[in-house]
Amino acid sequence: MKRIAILVMSLLMVTTLLVAQPIAETPVQPTAIAVMAGPTGFSSAGLGRSLDEDAFTLTVFPSPNEVIARLANGELDVAALPSNVAANLYNKGVKIQVAAVIGDGMLSVLSTDDSITSAADLVGKTIHAPGAGSTPAQMASLLIREAGLVEGTDVILDYSVSAPAQLAQLVIAGKVSLAILPEPFVTMIRTKNPQVTVAADVQELYRSLTGIANYPMSVLVVRSDFAQQNPAQLTAVLNAYEQSVSWVNANHAAAGEAIEAADIMAAAMAAPAIGSCNLVWRPASEAAGELDAYYTFLYSFSPDAIGGAVPKADLYR
Repeated sequence: MKRIAILVMSLLMVTTLLVAQPIAETPVQPTAIAVMAGPTGFSSAGLGRSLDEDAFTLTVFPSPNEVIARLANGELDVAALPSNVAANLYNKGVKIQVAAVIGDGMLSVLSTDDSITSAADLVGKTIHAPGAGSTPAQMASLLIREAGLVEGTDVILDYSVSAPAQLAQLVIAGKVSLAILPEPFVTMIRTKNPQVTVAADVQELYRSLTGIANYPMSVLVVRSDFAQQNPAQLTAVLNAYEQSVSWVNANHAAAGEAIEAADIMAAAMAAPAIGSCNLVWRPASEAAGELDAYYTFLYSFSPDAIGGAVPKADLYR
């Protein structure tokens, strides 16, 4: 009887080891993170300071379009995106949540035309914006409407130059006299051509219209399935991202080098502009109200800008 008991115990131990071994050896897949070239990606430059290299992958894309499909099919877990793109994804049924706001507004209307001193002076002018549907284009439409002018009649919006870098070069060369652009292009343009002035601060316009200090221009989103299945892994990534934002804001030169090393933007262009890029970290639980206000504001004059509806509360983690 004793021998049978010992044999049974031995078999149980072997079986337990065989079952447990594959689970113990299953590696944790690195978190697949996507950012875009430009300020939307700046905040990620210090992630490697808090996360092991094998804990995440960071891929830089030139535009949101390449991120959208990869989020939808599960290739990506976390992505930094313009706020309106996140709303569009949500309204298309892509299962994502906003984890945090990572960038506030940083747009300016730049001019080499000394005759523009008020909104009335925009009549008959053409404002260049980088890309129809982009945040600069949306806010240019807002500027025109709130000035009591009619887009396409009083003021023309020109989207023919879609790349911000190319449009910036045209402003520097004096070939475009009026343009709406984000940082770091604003800093670069004014450094290279002192004749360029800020005709309008879009953040001030938004503040005067809404009473809200700023608008959330970029957010960090997470794929819902990933969040549910990997809570500890996601927490580590979000904590590292928050620390990365703080490090980038406090260490412009070193952050510029890290931004260039990640192929996000050249250090010479990024570092001088970091202080004007409004990089922030506000968890969605704190920022839901301002995001809802921003989406409601966009919806009021351009429902298509956010996918046809103001997102519901389940967008926010």
